Amino acid sequence: MFTGQIVRFNKDRGFGFIKGEGKDIFFFADSIINRDDFLIKNGLMTSYEIAPGYKGPQAVNMTILDEDEEEQGSDEESTY
Repeated sequence: MFTGQIVRFNKDRGFGFIKGEGKDIFFFADSIINRDDFLIKNGLMTSYEIAPGYKGPQAVNMTILDEDEEEQGSDEESTY
């Protein structure tokens, strides 16, 4: 498992990028296991696995790690 922070998320298209160890990793919102519990936004920490994707490696089996209610209360969303 790897950990990283969501640095870009496009709500309309349902994908984004995680700043992990090395270069940014692509992800689909559907890859987030606990996505119903969180508003996906920049700055959230995640754990994830890496799998081959159509255009290169991508994050899969993602879990949002931030559970601090103060950070969840922010209304900031990214539209990259």
